[in-house]
Amino acid sequence: MKKRFLILMILAVGLGLTLSFQPGLFPSLSTGVQSLYAQGSQESTFWVFDGHMHPISSVYRRGGTIGEPNSDPRFTLPLAAKGGLGAAFFNHSIDEFYEANHIAVKDALQQFDRFYSEIAKYPDQVGVATSGEEVRALRREGKIAAIVAIEGALALESDLGVLRMFHRLGLREMNLVHLLGNNIGDVMHSSENNGKGYGLTDYGRELVAEMNRLGIVIDLSHTAEQTVLDVMEVSTQPVTTTHSGVRSLMYSPTLPNWSDEMIRKIASMRGVICVPFLPMIVNQEYQDKWHAGRPRGSGLMGLEPLVYRGDPTKIYDFIEEKRSRGESNRGRMTQDRGRNLPPLSDYIDHIDYIVRLVGADTVAVSSDWGGYPVNIQGIENAGEYQNIAQALLGRGYSREDVAKIMGENLLRVFDEVVRTARN
Repeated sequence: MKKRFLILMILAVGLGLTLSFQPGLFPSLSTGVQSLYAQGSQESTFWVFDGHMHPISSVYRRGGTIGEPNSDPRFTLPLAAKGGLGAAFFNHSIDEFYEANHIAVKDALQQFDRFYSEIAKYPDQVGVATSGEEVRALRREGKIAAIVAIEGALALESDLGVLRMFHRLGLREMNLVHLLGNNIGDVMHSSENNGKGYGLTDYGRELVAEMNRLGIVIDLSHTAEQTVLDVMEVSTQPVTTTHSGVRSLMYSPTLPNWSDEMIRKIASMRGVICVPFLPMIVNQEYQDKWHAGRPRGSGLMGLEPLVYRGDPTKIYDFIEEKRSRGESNRGRMTQDRGRNLPPLSDYIDHIDYIVRLVGADTVAVSSDWGGYPVNIQGIENAGEYQNIAQALLGRGYSREDVAKIMGENLLRVFDEVVRTARN
C-alpha cells in the first residue's frame, strides 16, 4: 500500500511539472517566456527585447501617454504587450543644440522625470529594470521591462560626474555620438580619414572606461568607423550598435550601416547588432529617394550654428518655435514616405547576412518607435514584432536561434555588462 501511494505521488508531481511548462498554464510568466519552454508550439509568442525606441521622448515632446494612443500611434503599452515586447531601452534623445547652450543636463533630467512618471501610471504593465535579473523578474510577472537609455552622450556636457549621477537615476545604456561629431568621437557621415572619421579622443577613452566601470551598455550607433573600432579595442565589456544595418547590402555615407570588418569585430567580443525597422537602413531605393543629399545636423538647427545668440530669457521660446515648425512637417513626411515602405524581406536579408557572416549570437532587433516616423511593411507598429519571428522561421531558422535574435542576445549583453561592473 505504501509503495503504491509513493508511485502515485511521483506521478502526480511529474504531471504537475509537465503542466507548469505549457503555454497558458504558468501565469506568472509572460507568453514570450512560456514560448521558450514550449519549443514545439508554432503559435507561441517569442519574447522581444527592443534595442532602441523613444516612447517617452515622444510623449515628452508631443504630449499624450504611453498607455493610450498618442501623437505617435505606433507604440502603446497594449500594442507592445500584443507584440510580445518584454524589455526595451527607452531612449531619451538630446539635441546638440542643448549641449552647445549648456541646457542638456536639465533636458535629460526632465525626460527622466517624465519616464518615471509614465512608468508609475501603469504598474501592472511595465516596470523599471537596471539589471538582467530585474528584467527576468519583470518577465515572470508578465510586465515590460523599461531600461533608461540616452541617445547622445552630449547629455553629459562632458562631465563624468553627471554620468555617475545619471547612473544612480537608472541609466544603463548610452550611445556616444548622435547627429554630429563631438569631443568623444566622429559621426558616421564624416569626410575625414577617407570617410572613416577621426578616432576615439582622450576624453572618449575616459568615458568608455567609466561606462565599463559603472555597467552602462555602450551603443555605437551613428558613430564613425574609426571611432567604432577604437571603442571596441579599449572596452572591457561587449558593446552594441542598437540601430545599424549591413553596409554590403545598403550603403550610404549618411547612414550608420556597418562593414564586414566591424561586424566581425563586434562578434569577436560577443556584442550585438540591432537591425532597426528603418526603411532607409535596409532598402537602397528608399534611401536614394528620401535621404540623398547633405548629411543631417542638429535636429533643431540642421547645419546652422548651434550657439544661441538671442535673448537668454527667450531660449525656450526659440526652441518651441523650432520644434513646432519641425512637427508640422512630420505629418506630411509620414504620409509621403508611408507610400514607399520596403518589404519585410529586405529587413530579414540584413539579419540573414549577419547570421551567415558571424552566427546567430550577434543579431538583435530595434524599432525606433517615436524616432523616425515610418517603418517597414509588416512591422509598422509594436503589435507586429512577431512577424519578424515568423519570417525567420519561414527561412528555416531554428526556434532557438529566433529566440536569440528576438530577445535573448541583447539580454545576454545587458546582463554581462551590468554584472561585470566594478561600481
